[in-house]
Amino acid sequence: MDIKQKIKMQGFTISEVASKMPNGNGGLGISQPSLSAIINGNPTVNKLKDIADIIGLTLSELVSEDDGMNMIAACPHCGKPITIKTTIE
Repeated sequence: MDIKQKIKMQGFTISEVASKMPNGNGGLGISQPSLSAIINGNPTVNKLKDIADIIGLTLSELVSEDDGMNMIAACPHCGKPITIKTTIE
């Protein structure tokens, strides 16, 4: 699961997502290094859900791995992910 790549594919930067993350004071905004530490560490389901909501994915889309049967690309116009499903006949 490459969360940073999925954030980028959705057209966001780590800093933009960090600015929209809930903080401990009941407001919004954490530092970019804090978000990177969350992503690179052992994020909780709640933190993953927050990230997914911010970038417009479901939690399962955020944490899913490419199974080798799907290729994921980014739209050159909007940056949103494009999934191309293939089948073997």
